[in-house]
Amino acid sequence: MNAFAFLRLLALFAAVISSLPGNAQTPGDYPARRIRLITPFAAGATTDMLSRIISEKMSEHWGQPVVVDNRPGVAGMTGTEIAARAAPDGYTLVNVISSHVVHK
Repeated sequence: MNAFAFLRLLALFAAVISSLPGNAQTPGDYPARRIRLITPFAAGATTDMLSRIISEKMSEHWGQPVVVDNRPGVAGMTGTEIAARAAPDGYTLVNVISSHVVHK
């Protein structure tokens, strides 16, 4: 396994682990319905593929469907804004990348 493949695997592992709910922060019945994972980039892009891998693992863990919703536009800001305006109920997630740090 080369260094790049190892880093990709490590990033995937970190993303999956960080997306799992903590015991102290979530009620026992979460999630009770499907979860929307917004990917602010086009279908087929690297972020989209990562979102689909993550959503599959999350669905297996939670027993609820995790639906990937691609919302490309304005270098990822369109999908990010949609996620920011969603109800803060934990049923809308967004997969962002490091370039979001530089956007205002």
